[in-house]
Amino acid sequence: MKRATAVLRHYAEPDAAMRQHQRTMQAHYVAHEAAFRAFNPEFDAEFGTHWLAAIDLADATPDNTVRVGELKEHTAEVTDVMTQAQGAVQTLFYFVGRAFPHNAGRLDQYGRRRYAAARDSHDQMRTLLQTAFASATRDHAALAAKGYSAAQLAALGTLVTQLADTNTTQEVAKGTNVEGTDHYLTVQNLAYGFGQEVSAAAKILFAADAATRQLFRLGSPAPAGHETHELTVAPEDAASVLLATALTAASRLHLRLAVPQPGQEATVGRVVAADDKMLTSVTLTAAISELDLTAAALGAAGQYVQVQNNGPTAVRVEITVLE
Repeated sequence: MKRATAVLRHYAEPDAAMRQHQRTMQAHYVAHEAAFRAFNPEFDAEFGTHWLAAIDLADATPDNTVRVGELKEHTAEVTDVMTQAQGAVQTLFYFVGRAFPHNAGRLDQYGRRRYAAARDSHDQMRTLLQTAFASATRDHAALAAKGYSAAQLAALGTLVTQLADTNTTQEVAKGTNVEGTDHYLTVQNLAYGFGQEVSAAAKILFAADAATRQLFRLGSPAPAGHETHELTVAPEDAASVLLATALTAASRLHLRLAVPQPGQEATVGRVVAADDKMLTSVTLTAAISELDLTAAALGAAGQYVQVQNNGPTAVRVEITVLE
């Protein structure tokens, strides 16, 4: 049987660096809490407390200690846990709807769109439960206000573990017993998720204050001395910049859509001449506004980086050569 779908890191920096960076951001958040709360009442002292608790939990959780599947002899056990998981997730969706009415995007954060495909798939349900549990832990104050109890949240967490531990008889026949790090990564991603929310808000809240906005930038800032450029591109237009640092396929770059707005879409690629057409590219949007990648991901050759604005408003893209 194929290995269960792995949980992926939501960040590019090393785990320890991410956690330290989140601690620093959380301290800055506490110092600017009043501004964040005025921007969105959900950003309050309790949010900061939960964020710090998530970072502490991420620090304390050991890596590579959770079984992705302890061998079980009866598929009936898997079926029973799946039935419980289906009920628990449906209940959670109900309370999310009450806590965040008319907010389909919030439900999507809990995996609502994936439920139809996951309800009969052990692997997909396990991944959905991990996502739902992380989101419910983050939002528990709002959910509790609508009647979703701490016991229900704890039961959901237990189901996450049970689904990770159960396996099918086909895996028993093969003697499968795979070590995984899914729980560890889920906990790390939860801590990082608080920073993602704050960083997205800071881009709008401190749009005119670059120094403060920088305090809430995700990822470690580029070291001094690295080549950096900024391109401002009008709607339906393109611009290019010639990099002085010689690029190889393995060269690493950081791309950032500064002050992203809904509807913005900047396509970035590598070209030989400034007005060449991009053959390979990546896209920056309000949802994915920063990327760390290799030069090869932008194109096979060329010292020019080109930005094409496919949206209705001007975009500003920062380009940094990391190595």
